Amino acid sequence: MQRPYQRRYLRPNNMHETCHGDFEYVVTKKAPPPLCFGTELNRDVLPMSGPALSPFMRRNTIQVQPNLGPGTYENSRDAFYDLTHRIYSKCCYGPKSSRWKVKHEYQPPPKEPPPPKPVPQNCAPFNSLSKRKGLFKPTDCPAPCDYYPMYKKRQMKFAYSFTGKKVLKCAVEIKCVPYNLDACGYCGCSCSAQGDYWQYENRIFLCRKHYTRLFKNCLSKFQGAKLADFKSVRDCFFAHAHNSCKAALKIMKSEEIEKKLRKEAYLDLYFPQRRFCNN
Repeated sequence: MQRPYQRRYLRPNNMHETCHGDFEYVVTKKAPPPLCFGTELNRDVLPMSGPALSPFMRRNTIQVQPNLGPGTYENSRDAFYDLTHRIYSKCCYGPKSSRWKVKHEYQPPPKEPPPPKPVPQNCAPFNSLSKRKGLFKPTDCPAPCDYYPMYKKRQMKFAYSFTGKKVLKCAVEIKCVPYNLDACGYCGCSCSAQGDYWQYENRIFLCRKHYTRLFKNCLSKFQGAKLADFKSVRDCFFAHAHNSCKAALKIMKSEEIEKKLRKEAYLDLYFPQRRFCNN
């Protein structure tokens, strides 16, 4: 099919450019110059020396020294060359400050010392006329340092059996006989008349008075027996009466007797009645 009009070909035109008749105005981009910060020198990212170091970098970086081999010899370089030629701060601040910086301070001329003033003396030592207390004085409230340092576990002794109940071991052996004829081997007096006394294998007896006297004189033996082997004995007159027969009439109740023996066994742990001679 033939078109009714003639086709026209238009010249391409840039709509963003200014049209000045038949002249085409083209803007060309200028190439950047090879300069950075006003110089063409290479700029190191992490310099170790040179003018590119900031004050913070110069204070914390290690000073670069020339690599000198063993065969190198310089007349002007001695053992203290690196120390004396170190680069310091102008204000002498920081770890690289000068070690030989001398500060000249004004010092007034010396003056003569003033004459010593007389020291006033007290009428008594420590300015007190009261009577001084002794260094060591027993008190009812001792200090913690006065206690016995070694801890000792104290526990009452019991006699155990497989079928029966446990029985308390008394601190003093109780002798239950109708007639107590034990006499002291030192003075011949009746031992039971003074209360508790001492015996050895039920053949050697000592009253309380002479046993204490022998202990104070540090005698280790009496009639060939050691004083440490003597045992404390008590007559049974405090608990019951025999009335010249083997039968016993209770004077105290069983609860009171048990309470008394238990109390004596407990006190014997802290205040033992047995005496041991050091010889």
